Formats: sequence, C-alpha cells, structure tokens
Amino acid sequence: MCMQMQNPMLFYAVQVDQDGKLTNLFWRDSLSKFDYDCFGDVVMLDTTYHVSKYNMICAPFLGVNHHWKNTLFGCALLLDETVNSFIWLFETFLEAMGNRAPRTIFTDQDQAIEKAVEKVFPNAQHCVCTSQIAKNAAKKIPNLYEKPEFRDRYFSKLLYGCETESVFESTWKEMEEEWGTKDNSWLNRLYESRNKWSAAFGRGIFSCGIRSTQRSEGTNDIFRLMPANSMDLIGFVHHYEQQLKYIREIEVRDDHSSRGKPELVVSNNAILTHAAVAYTRTIFSKFYEEFLQSMSERVLDCSCDGAVSEYTLVCHGIQGKNVVKFDSVNFSVSCGCKLFESSGWLCRHALYVLNGNIKVTKIPSAYVLKRWTKGAKDCIVHDDSPQVSPCSSKISRYSTLMRKAFAVMSLAAEDEDTMRIAMQNLDKMVEEILRHKSNLLTKDGEVNSDRFVNANEVSYSISETSITDHPRRKAKGVTGDGVESKLEKKRKKSSKGATSTAIQSRELVVGATLDEAHLLTHLAHSHQLSSVFSPCNFGGPTTNPSLNNGRSANSYEYPGRNVASESQGTNMEGLQGD
Repeated sequence: MCMQMQNPMLFYAVQVDQDGKLTNLFWRDSLSKFDYDCFGDVVMLDTTYHVSKYNMICAPFLGVNHHWKNTLFGCALLLDETVNSFIWLFETFLEAMGNRAPRTIFTDQDQAIEKAVEKVFPNAQHCVCTSQIAKNAAKKIPNLYEKPEFRDRYFSKLLYGCETESVFESTWKEMEEEWGTKDNSWLNRLYESRNKWSAAFGRGIFSCGIRSTQRSEGTNDIFRLMPANSMDLIGFVHHYEQQLKYIREIEVRDDHSSRGKPELVVSNNAILTHAAVAYTRTIFSKFYEEFLQSMSERVLDCSCDGAVSEYTLVCHGIQGKNVVKFDSVNFSVSCGCKLFESSGWLCRHALYVLNGNIKVTKIPSAYVLKRWTKGAKDCIVHDDSPQVSPCSSKISRYSTLMRKAFAVMSLAAEDEDTMRIAMQNLDKMVEEILRHKSNLLTKDGEVNSDRFVNANEVSYSISETSITDHPRRKAKGVTGDGVESKLEKKRKKSSKGATSTAIQSRELVVGATLDEAHLLTHLAHSHQLSSVFSPCNFGGPTTNPSLNNGRSANSYEYPGRNVASESQGTNMEGLQGD
C-alpha cells in the first residue's frame, strides 16, 4: 500500500543497507504535498550541500509558487551520490507526490543524477543548473575561466546570452578558434549536453521563467549558515522546518499584498485590466513589462490565410525578427520567441497583436495559467480523483477528505468572515456526524460491526529492521563534472544490498540508535497538522513485509501512525535526548 494512502498527512521513508545502517532518508509534510499539487510542474533538486557529522548530502526539492518564489516540496539526506541512491530518491519522491511526475526537473551537473532522471522521469524535461556549470568551469578549466576575456566574452554568453541555436553554435566555434579549446574533454562533454543547459536550445521547455537552480541555492545559502560540523540530524531537520515556516509566512504576506487590483498607468485597456485582476502582483509586474515593451514593436510584414494571420515584428534598436501567428476565430496566438511556452505569460509580440484586435477584450483563457493567478491554490481537488465507494478503506476515504479539506482551508483563511463561515459549518458537520454515529448504536449499546471497525482490528506492525549508526565520515567535496567520481565508485560497494523502508516512528524507536530514532520521532511530532493524525490500516490485515507492492525483494513497507496518540504503553523516556 502506498505510504501516502496509509497516512496522507506525513510521508517519510528511509533506506538501510544490508548491515542495518541508515543510508538515505526522505520526508515531506502535508502542505508540501498540497503545494506540489499546485506547483509541481517544475521541480529543482539541489545536492551541493553536506550536513551533519555523518557528512550526508542535503537534497531539498523546490518549486516555484504563484508569486515566483521558492516553495519546498520535501527534503532528503543521502549518504552518497550513486545512481542507485538517486533512483531510490526519485522513486520515493514520486510515490510521495501521488505518482505525478514533474514536467521539468532542474538538477546539478552529475552523471548519476542524469541516469536516475532518465529511468524514473523518462517523460520529463531534464535541465542542468547553469550556475553549477559555472562553478565546475572554475575547477575544470581554471586557466581559461580566470581570464575575463574568455569568461565574459564567450563562456558567460554561452550560458546566458545566446538567444538562438545559430548564435550559440557560432559563439562556440569562435571560442574554439580563439582559445584552442577544440580538444578539451570537459568542454566537449559540456557541448554534447548543451540541450540541457543552453537557453538557445531550451525554448519551448516550461521552466517557470528560470533556467537554473540559483533560486534553490538561495535556500541553501540559509542552510550554509548552520554549524555543519557539529549539527546532528535532529538539528538539521529543525533548521529545515524553520526555513519551511519562513517560506510559508512569506507566501501568506504575498497573498495578502496581491489582494485587490494594482494602480494602472494605462487604466482603460481591457487586457491589462484583466491581467491586474487575475495575476498575483509579481506575475502581473512581469506581464506589465511585456505589455509596455509591446508598444515598441512594429509590423514589418503581414500575411493572411483564412482566419490565421501571420505578423513579422521588429523593434527599434534590437536585432532580430519575431513571427506571430493569430487565429481570429478562437483567439489562439503563438510567437517564435516561445516566452509563453517557457514562462507561462504572454510575450510582448503576442500582446502587440492581441491588443490591436478589436474583438479581444481580455486575455484568452488558454493563456492565463492558474499557477500564476491569485487563486492558484483554490479548490485544488482534481476532477480525475477516484470516487470513494462505501466499502473502500478508511485511509482511502481519509485521503480524499483531506484533499477537499485543503481547498476549504485555503479559501477560509482569506479573512475573518470566511474563517467564521467555515468554522460554523465545520461545527455543524461535526454535530451531524456524531448524531449519525450515535444512531448506528444498537439498543443494547453494541456497535454495528458493518459500519465501525473494532479497535482490536487496528494493526500496528513493528519492524524487525534494526537501524544503526554509520561512523563519522570525513567530508569530501561534491563532484559535479558529469563523470563518475572516485567517491561514487568507492561507495557503490557500500550501497549494495540496501533496503528501502517506508517506516513509522515507533518502529524506528525499537531498533534504532538514539540519533536516528529521535530523528523520525521528531518528524512525526513536529508536523504542522499532527493533531489530526490517525492510526492507519484500520480494519485491515497486518502489513506483510513480503508484500512489497512491486518493489525489489529487499523492499519493505509498513503503515505509519500517530506516535503521540500511541506513546502510551511505549517506553519512550530512554530515547529522549538530554
């Protein structure tokens, strides 16, 4: 059974090796799952930072919210950077997010990550972080990169400044001729993967308007403020939660500032007015900039084929032309610059054409992405969610109700009035449900067994997997040159026989060492909505470790549950830190 079905509030999974030593850990909370439902089309993974006395790799998954700011989807701690570890991580992430893969994933430049992405996300666009490439260049070609004439005129232009493939190719050729780099193996490998990092080859790939994981590194800048040499796993998780809280507080403030409509310099334009009402302040500012720039566009040529018109536009002082096609029947519009396809808001060229058509009184609905609107997180219950039958499991019903509850919370939190309406109706719902449950009692006070689950049928499996400490490991630099590192080769042997375990806190307490047991207990207790945790696997059989749901023979899964509600009768005192 999938972990998110067993406990829709909190997902965490650990992987141990054949000796019972912790190798990898991933977790995400309920709100991160909700954020992924809204903004999971683009995901960024940053693996550039090491944490804790074990020198584990910090690997946060990030996205871009409707205010064009970071949102966290979850985090992992990895022992190594082998292909197997990243495959486990991506498969676990996919399971945690309801098996919905991202459209685009940004990662660091690493061969192991590339192989894992190809296996787990075969239909996703894989892009490489350009800022990481620049850092690698400083290490791999220092004699060239330290020279401003090479770095600024060629390398930086190749990373950020080539708008077309032809410009990229000509710039690369000039670099080879002037600097004699034709036989440089690192640059040759970089060229072979140009479609993953060059903006010239990335037109049409949806990336929320970004082309690197620089915004994820902005989050890791805060991680770097931690005392990494002395901080244990618990300390890191706590620091991560504080960062997560800060990001969410920023989003709440941004939601509040986006209320209403901003003042417009051009107040009588229907398209601009529509954008001001629909978009958040940040996205509107980007749209507004495109709108203002559209006034500088001029038509060089125009042709018609039935309802479809084709415009060739030029701008004074800017080289190049842009071709826009517009259908006057269904108001579809496309531009060769591909800004909408990559960012999600219309470009100046398309706006010039739309604004010049008297029939267009607002932005065509196909070009207003909900993820950029003020209501991006409203009613995010998907229409394709399976209908819950009366005989389905309690956990399945619980999961469905939680998705609906998120939509209610999102709407009700807008102001005091909406919160009051929600609270009043929730109180009525509780009373009605209690009356219904009371009516199911028989005259002699026994519970109808067809409608209620006997408490004795609640299954709590205890894992026999014992998790022990890894010894302290001397920190080594993270490699990212796209070639299998010596560190990876060395660790391949240690990762063999690793066991993937979706595990609950009490199970980890039974056989784990102090640090790791406390870590998972901390995860369960610190969850924002821990007060509504419920025991899982009600009325069902005990989960059999051998029934691994399609995983490898060494893979185990166990039901999660509320540690706080079950701590009674479990000796936890000996596991609490000083």
